[in-house]
Amino acid sequence: MSEKLSGKSEKLKQGNATKMADVTTANFLVEQIGGRRRPVGDMLLTAFRELSKRFPHRDDPENRWTERRLKAWRYKESKVVEHFQMVELYETAEALRAARNEHAEYIAKTSRLRQMAQLRAQTHDCDVAS
Repeated sequence: MSEKLSGKSEKLKQGNATKMADVTTANFLVEQIGGRRRPVGDMLLTAFRELSKRFPHRDDPENRWTERRLKAWRYKESKVVEHFQMVELYETAEALRAARNEHAEYIAKTSRLRQMAQLRAQTHDCDVAS
């Protein structure tokens, strides 16, 4: 009995494990690109627009990014993620992550500068009043 179960589980591991892991990774990268928004449709549309802008594939219509392809991964209708798609997803997610980090640093830096300017203005007002 245990031999039959282990054989079945081994077959399941070999059959779908890598394909489903690719789809899971692709979904994670799509979430990173689209920004985890509550309406999934908005997230998928944002990711589709970003991917289409970065990788238009004008000469290769079969490999163009489509919103339907992203939906198929999201709802587990497709188990196929091509290598070039994974590379493009990863590059886009990394570029957006770097841009978001840079923007957060900019916000923090300008906030500190604003606080310093306000403190200077307060001390200057106190000096004038004296």
